[in-house]
Amino acid sequence: MTDDVTIPTDDDEYADAGIPADGDDRISAFWQAARGHLGFGKLEPILGGEPSGVVPPPSFSYGVGAEADAAAAEILAGARTSSSAPRAEFGPDDLPQVGAVAIVLDAQGEPRALIRTTDVVVTDETVTETYELVYPTAGPTPPVD
Repeated sequence: MTDDVTIPTDDDEYADAGIPADGDDRISAFWQAARGHLGFGKLEPILGGEPSGVVPPPSFSYGVGAEADAAAAEILAGARTSSSAPRAEFGPDDLPQVGAVAIVLDAQGEPRALIRTTDVVVTDETVTETYELVYPTAGPTPPVD
């Protein structure tokens, strides 16, 4: 799959421009491109600031090495839409929330997918989170203005 995202190589580019960032311009650049798929356009009426002032959501990988690459590929292909973990791995305030978004990274730390949680099922034993791929997707970016 080809990304339409230009990834800056200088990790201080966003900070030097006064744009809040997470310390990794690859993630910040991905977020700049992806957030339109969430309907984030002109955020001034909502946040009172510029769209560039929005800090990227959390980012993570599903494992390391080949495991992370395979998980990212499965998410992009639509073959993976949920994950489960033991309930004991979550604190009382750490459970996934419906509507939350996150950036999925590959083994090299490159952002590959923006996902949004659509359902969370908590039992005594497990936490299962269902999510949808928000970006990249086939088709045009939804209008945001």
